[in-house]
Amino acid sequence: MATIKNGILGGLSGKVGPVVGVRLGDQYILRARPQRSKPFTKKELENQEKFGIVQKYLAPFIDLLKVGFKNYYTKTGGFRAAVSYTRKNAIMQGDSGFYIEPGRLKISGGDLQPAIDPQIAFHDDNLNIFWKTDSVNYLTRSDQLLVLLYDFENHYAVTKIFDSAYRSEGKATVEINPRLTGKKADLYIGFVAADRSSQSDSQYLGRFTL
Repeated sequence: MATIKNGILGGLSGKVGPVVGVRLGDQYILRARPQRSKPFTKKELENQEKFGIVQKYLAPFIDLLKVGFKNYYTKTGGFRAAVSYTRKNAIMQGDSGFYIEPGRLKISGGDLQPAIDPQIAFHDDNLNIFWKTDSVNYLTRSDQLLVLLYDFENHYAVTKIFDSAYRSEGKATVEINPRLTGKKADLYIGFVAADRSSQSDSQYLGRFTL
């Protein structure tokens, strides 16, 4: 990132695209950014590959991750935190290369209580999610359910963020989009507080053919 000194007509300090602003005495000059002279190491190439896989995998539900990872895992939280968490904890290596392990993926994280004994049932074109409400009180009754139904092969996501059921209801219904018919999809849930200040650790409820 570059910094403009003394207004728009002043000097430039930092990087802008292919150039770098440098101060020499009382003058500011622009230089071409140095080009890498040596090839990337195997480890660097692996890290680049992992980053690309994670970015592509998470991209369809960025908005959900911004909420689910708010103030979680890193100082800034949000999507960058989700990328960092996934790279460190959910990416695995198999015979055909790197891949995301669905059971290790999170869509949210925090101190809120997760759903108690979550269960699912399919009815017509709907997916119904149930959980126990035994420990619901006035502090938690308005927590709202986060939902991700994700067709990982085609990178298509159905999400519920601020339009889902409350913890006190014990049930949420997700309409299955026709695009998911006959497809395999992973299901995740979590809770976000009514004041949006905190979240629960998400729960992976499995992979289903819809």
